Amino acid sequence: MEDKKQKVIAVACVRNAEGKFLMQKRIDPLIPEADGKWEFPGGVVEFGETPEQAACRECKEETGCVVEIVRVLPLAYNKIWQRNDGIALQAFIWSFEARHISGEPKPLDKKVSEVKWYGREEIQHLDVLPGTHLIMEAVDKDI
Repeated sequence: MEDKKQKVIAVACVRNAEGKFLMQKRIDPLIPEADGKWEFPGGVVEFGETPEQAACRECKEETGCVVEIVRVLPLAYNKIWQRNDGIALQAFIWSFEARHISGEPKPLDKKVSEVKWYGREEIQHLDVLPGTHLIMEAVDKDI
């Protein structure tokens, strides 16, 4: 019997003063579909934490960058990942637009191999996680 888990994930679509977006390359051998893909910084919302707080904390922990949430993006979605340990993981993703406040991006987490600023056009050519382009579209929407 397959084990099933659910997690709430908060993702920060961070933009710098030049309009470039902060992306990180994921190391995740447990989820082959995600391993080696580019993504926005983010992670699990911890108990007692808001999704906004989680997005800011994860960004600092993974990239060393301090960010400020600008707005909740008009996008919430979920993805079911099949892990190679037999667990099916359903991730509920909250997306936020954020502004870079300080810090020089560098990979600080064991699940991050690279961190870089990319222009919108460059992101179109990256091997990204599912949902990345949906987040980019949501950034362009006015609410």
